[in-house]
Amino acid sequence: MREMTARPQVTRKLTVPGRPASLHEIHDTIQSLWAEHTGFPAADRMRFETAVIEVAGNIVAHAADGLAREVAIEMTLTFSPDSVTACFRDDGGAAELDLAGAQMPDTAAEFGRGLALTRALADDLAYERVGATNVWTVTCRRAGP
Repeated sequence: MREMTARPQVTRKLTVPGRPASLHEIHDTIQSLWAEHTGFPAADRMRFETAVIEVAGNIVAHAADGLAREVAIEMTLTFSPDSVTACFRDDGGAAELDLAGAQMPDTAAEFGRGLALTRALADDLAYERVGATNVWTVTCRRAGP
């Protein structure tokens, strides 16, 4: 029987406050991952970055709704040669949404495209409420050579 070797994985973690300025830190963390792993196809990188920033932007915009405190966001990036995943955990209020039903709004709409866009870009998008924590997972598999 042939022994299987585990694929190397790289993990990066970042904890930031739920503020718009934190989106820059999230983007910089993704960029540092790409700097270390230059072989991941550019198109796959772009769709992952866009999907991740859309989810992070939604957390920043909505997680503190109705709360009298700032929300903390923890992002864990996991990279393997075949895929990259971002897992967000935040201590904001529960998100009331239907990921399966997320669709692009009318062209005149001023907002509401984020999750529909993320669903279109990511291979997997999941949300669950675990206790008092929101958990968002975005995965893009390597599509290019």
